[in-house]
Amino acid sequence: MSISLLFILLLCTTQVVTTIIYVTYHRKWLTKMNGMLISMSLGMSVGILIGTILGVAFHGDLFQSTVYSILIGVVVGFLAGIPIGLPAVIDGILSGLMGGMMGAMLGDMVAMTRPNAIINIMALMITMILLLVLYTAEESIRKQANQETFSFFKHPFLLIFTIAILFLILSYIDPLDFNIQYLMIHHHFL
Repeated sequence: MSISLLFILLLCTTQVVTTIIYVTYHRKWLTKMNGMLISMSLGMSVGILIGTILGVAFHGDLFQSTVYSILIGVVVGFLAGIPIGLPAVIDGILSGLMGGMMGAMLGDMVAMTRPNAIINIMALMITMILLLVLYTAEESIRKQANQETFSFFKHPFLLIFTIAILFLILSYIDPLDFNIQYLMIHHHFL
């Protein structure tokens, strides 16, 4: 596993776990609608990102990449919805299922042309979306609680700028190496 892929997976996992813990801790101040939005966003985002990565990694085996990405998206959607209630669980599960299918198809279709680019683009987009989800949760909780709560966004533009620069640096320093693996596998069969 390359450094870029490890960074992407660790960043995504950290964001998802942080959001779920934050929502669980402050769930009494979170509206049902915002809770459903959060579980849907987490399930869909993780499903799409993991599906794209697995679609590239298991290029040619759409079944395997789809099943794994659906399972991961469904589990994340389920875990994100548990603190909110049954409607949020259902919303998170269905969004994780749909995101896993779409991500696996995207990864499998783009794997032959530019796999590194699509994974980096999707990872950057999903990272920014997950930041917006956490910001939405904070704003909703802050308005409902009528008191000051812990905030991850003291300097939001600095955070976004830092993450964008890290993705830019990692895309030049350490490519994901899916092209090399793909060529080695198909050259072996020729």
